[in-house]
Amino acid sequence: MVNLMSDDKQTLKAVPVRRRSAARLAAVQIIYQTLITGQSAINFAPQFLAHYAGDAAKSFKVKDLDEGHLNALYAGVEHDVADIDAAIAAQLADGWSLDRLARIELSVLRCGAYELRSMPHIPARAAVSEYAALSDACGCDVGFVNAVLDRLAHNARIVEMGK
Repeated sequence: MVNLMSDDKQTLKAVPVRRRSAARLAAVQIIYQTLITGQSAINFAPQFLAHYAGDAAKSFKVKDLDEGHLNALYAGVEHDVADIDAAIAAQLADGWSLDRLARIELSVLRCGAYELRSMPHIPARAAVSEYAALSDACGCDVGFVNAVLDRLAHNARIVEMGK
């Protein structure tokens, strides 16, 4: 099933892919909320879904988001946050730490890192590209996010990425 999307140029993108993109955006927003409030993602997600999931889906021109992917992302990030943060920190330049990152950048990186490390059925280059695009929409430094996730992809997917 393919829908025609139009921005400045006409492109084809499968609806299931856009549903997954909407889920990624929602997961980043949920993880960001946990950083701001200290509330558990598991506890905040139902509230988010009730009030904001429609906006995330609408922004990708789909009826709903891929809730399975969304649930796997935010629950996985929350469960593995220490390992994910260690993997992200290992990719930062000398003198940089997670504390220096903007919370929204950290949210994008955590979701992207989790997907790269724990969802081998998602192509690494597609995941990096998606999170780079999301980082742009969230006002992050796209080049920075792309570089960190690309290095993570090369470490997590050695065969796929060709080290």
